[in-house]
Amino acid sequence: MKVKTITCPNCGHANNFLAEDCSQCGITFSKYYEELEKAEALRRHIEEQEKAEELKRQQEEEARLLEEKRQQEEAEKAEELRKQQEEEARLEAERQKEAQKRADMLRRQKEELEKAEELRRQKEEEARAEEERLRQEEEEKAEALRKQQEEEEARLAEERRRQEEEEEARAEEERLRQEEEEKAKALRKQQEEEEARLAEERRRQEEEEEARQERDTSTADLAGPLQMPVNTPDFRSAETMQARLSPYAGQMIGVTYGNPSEIQNVKLISVNHDHFQVYYPITKHVVSYAYRQLMLVTENQDGISAVGPDISPVFPVVIEVPRPFFHQS
Repeated sequence: MKVKTITCPNCGHANNFLAEDCSQCGITFSKYYEELEKAEALRRHIEEQEKAEELKRQQEEEARLLEEKRQQEEAEKAEELRKQQEEEARLEAERQKEAQKRADMLRRQKEELEKAEELRRQKEEEARAEEERLRQEEEEKAEALRKQQEEEEARLAEERRRQEEEEEARAEEERLRQEEEEKAKALRKQQEEEEARLAEERRRQEEEEEARQERDTSTADLAGPLQMPVNTPDFRSAETMQARLSPYAGQMIGVTYGNPSEIQNVKLISVNHDHFQVYYPITKHVVSYAYRQLMLVTENQDGISAVGPDISPVFPVVIEVPRPFFHQS
């Protein structure tokens, strides 16, 4: 097997491949190679600087040549420009001479045109003055005609307004007359209805009076314990009936439906100006009656005696009213 070796770069002695120092001259391989690398780096740096200086010299030379070329071109351009300016100055002088000629000709033409324009303006001014005079005359005529028309329209409007006011006054008078006629008709109708109502009320009161007298007569003829002295009420006034029933408010009273032998015990719970209310303790109903529904009111200071399973033995007052819905037989 061949052993790997490393040759000392200083003395050329063959050393073991893994040796760090030369066994003959004693140099350290790593430091030697570091110094070699530094020297090589320095050499390369010097070469690069020399190359950079050479490149810089070449660039400066090229810049100088370019600057000389540029200066030469600028000199040539300046000469060409000078020649061109001289030619332009010559041409400008010729153009100025020609322009002066044209200006003189144009000035003369302008003077002639101004004279013609002045003449035209004078004619136009005269024509405008004449037109203005005619327009003012037309406006004055139109204004006079307008005022005349306005006066005529105002007169017609006033006439129409007066006619409308007269028409409205006549319409208002007719409306008031119709209202008065309608009110008179309504009043006559109301009076007729009131008379008919009063006649019907008198007729009903007469019938009730006759029926009450018949019932009083039949009651006087009855035998038994029921005593009902008749004291005929005045049915023409609600105030009268309110005054008669008010003393019994909150008390138990008797109520009958046309048969004096059947009297039911109820409580008079309220007496108002146009009606009264009674409470039926058995059915737990509260019924309101108008005073005009009263057909008979019987009072007695000693009380009115009666018999029955659901009534008190003595009533301070007994009234006759229509049978309520829950007592229909």
